[in-house]
Amino acid sequence: MTLDERRWIYGGGLSSEWAWVVRRRRELALAQLARIEKDYLKTAPAGVKARRYAAGLRYFLKTGGPQRDRLAVHPCFDYWLDMHARHFAMPVQDADWHLQFGLFQSFPAALAFARGDRLELDATADPDGRFFLYGTPKFLTAEPQAPLKLKIAGGKIAGVKLESLVEAVPGIVADDRGWLMVHGVTMHGLIALAQPERERFAAVLKQAFTDLSTRDPGLHAEMTDMLFSLVPLKNPVEHGSVSSSYVNMRGLIALSHAEDPVLQAETLIHEFCHQKMNQLLVVDPVLLPGQSGQVFYSPWRADARRLRGLMLGAHAFLNVARYLATSLSRETYPEAQHIELMVNVALRINQVDTALEALTGYGSFTEFGRRFVMGMWSELELLRHSVLWFPPALLAEQAVAAAEHRKKYALGDTGFHKSAEHVDKVRRAAFLAPKEEEPK
Repeated sequence: MTLDERRWIYGGGLSSEWAWVVRRRRELALAQLARIEKDYLKTAPAGVKARRYAAGLRYFLKTGGPQRDRLAVHPCFDYWLDMHARHFAMPVQDADWHLQFGLFQSFPAALAFARGDRLELDATADPDGRFFLYGTPKFLTAEPQAPLKLKIAGGKIAGVKLESLVEAVPGIVADDRGWLMVHGVTMHGLIALAQPERERFAAVLKQAFTDLSTRDPGLHAEMTDMLFSLVPLKNPVEHGSVSSSYVNMRGLIALSHAEDPVLQAETLIHEFCHQKMNQLLVVDPVLLPGQSGQVFYSPWRADARRLRGLMLGAHAFLNVARYLATSLSRETYPEAQHIELMVNVALRINQVDTALEALTGYGSFTEFGRRFVMGMWSELELLRHSVLWFPPALLAEQAVAAAEHRKKYALGDTGFHKSAEHVDKVRRAAFLAPKEEEPK
């Protein structure tokens, strides 16, 4: 399939292209699971094989349909595959086998539960003493890493009392307790919420999703299709918001609580765009291989970023700025918030411009990648035109703020980072042409 860059720059909705990329990601995940099953049957210790882990592997691989396909792109499935690749690249103890393959049973158990199938399997509670039916908000409690014998039939698990996570919107849970969900969240601090706090965290995010559904339906459709989990983070006092997402947990966004639905929508869009790009890169790398040795000035941070990081940042902040500009044109806000949102949009426009300048000047792209980056340039200019009604002094002020950041951290008028230890020694492409005049 030839990808249309326009539907990937902004939210294109659940198009045939979106479905094709999701299907390709799913096919790769299931092929990896099939290889793991084959290796398990060949090399698992006898004591591990004595438990019915193989039954769950076989059931999941052999059972087709939309429910299985949905679980195969769950962020915990992503993380389970990644964890297996890392841990089983070296010798492991029996306890590691039991944890790895006992936790996997969450997926066949959830599938049988949803389908009403009859399935008996052995499983293992996670190190925090829970066992989740991923793809649903349901879980059960047990002793940490306890062996479990599950009998599933007719949408029930015999002799088990199930509890539920809070859903922000149907199909997307607020999850501060799932071990496979939170174990890989390493940026910023995790926080365990009391039930009222958990419900409030979900309620504000629900409002953010509702706002997104009217202001950007295409992006909202993609987001609710891809996301499964929202993990709460601690927020230091000096930060307005902290958030993270991970290439090995596509479908999960970690973010701190805020009472402002606009701020939460901005955070969701930013991190979702990273997730969306990480999924898109399964089918097209955008950047040609061999460009990871150099790092460049980041208009958003003091530390350097590689070209891939600049690309993901430009894409995310272009979407954020467009959403906020759309919100400003449609909604009425208190004066202080109105000004704050205009400042945010104006600064993002300058930052995206700088990132695209370095990306275009130094990057080598696939055919789709070239069209994608040039398309972002076009959308940036349209966005710039759409905010001409902003006060000129405000626009000028944010241009100066962006220029001051560049002056502090960039090396002259190039895209390279100031610190010598961050610049490699290989021959480089020609420097970017200097700008005619810096804002004053």
